[in-house]
Amino acid sequence: MVRKNITVEELRAALLDESRIPSLPTIVQDILAVAEDPRSGVKDVEKVVEKDQSCSIKLLKLSNSAYYGFSRQISTIKQAILIIGLEGVKSTAMGLEMAQCFLKGAKGGEEVLGKLWVHSMAVATAAQILAKRSKATTEAFAYLSGLVHDFGKVVLAGHFAEDYVEVFKRAKEEKVPIALMEQSEFGVDHETVASWVAEAWDLPDAIREIAKNHHKGYHLEQTNKAILLVGLADAVAYASGVGDGGNGRPPRVDAHFLHTFGASMQIGEEVVAELRKNADRFSAMLTMAN
Repeated sequence: MVRKNITVEELRAALLDESRIPSLPTIVQDILAVAEDPRSGVKDVEKVVEKDQSCSIKLLKLSNSAYYGFSRQISTIKQAILIIGLEGVKSTAMGLEMAQCFLKGAKGGEEVLGKLWVHSMAVATAAQILAKRSKATTEAFAYLSGLVHDFGKVVLAGHFAEDYVEVFKRAKEEKVPIALMEQSEFGVDHETVASWVAEAWDLPDAIREIAKNHHKGYHLEQTNKAILLVGLADAVAYASGVGDGGNGRPPRVDAHFLHTFGASMQIGEEVVAELRKNADRFSAMLTMAN
């Protein structure tokens, strides 16, 4: 038992120590703000991305990599938007910047970081695809929700190091929901920690709720479509086998939930195939963010 004689508030203060938790890159908030504004367009996204030189360079580098395979060189953000698409640039920029948070926040837990990052990218991508199909929320909102939903695991890995790596492995071996094992060993689970981080980052309340309930809210009685969407995306990501979220008893893809978002099991299988096709690109984004 790692946690001894410590209150939840004391644990929260320790986990959210500024020296451990990276700041949310400004560009992530800016892109989300633009995405949520119905009056914004291509020029607004172009302006936000170009303002961050580091992100612009990484985005163009990735756009010109073998993972996209375009025949001509992409040299400006405007070209990237024209070729990759507006939503593609939004999600790629947010993904590249969030990768830095994974790298900075997982000191001591690097062993699980790579697979967890790929899993988070798979969830984000599945959520984006389902959002586009259902119009339940904006694609950028769905994508960012998928990216941060498991960030509590990064924080726990950074704080408890080898002890968390052991829990991560044991949950899979013993086929136990990882949240239950986290609660038993540390007195808190990754959903709660992710909601704390989302609050510290001043993310919208809706994203905090998704982070806090993406497992607990994946039930028939759940009426919050955003929570259901990320819960379903999580299930699709586990079904694809792309990355590893460490859950020994992962959620299963449910035809009822797919139908809720205007999809079918066939569509679910197509999303699974899309995630598998992009697995190497997900890994490349983490490397490129360094």
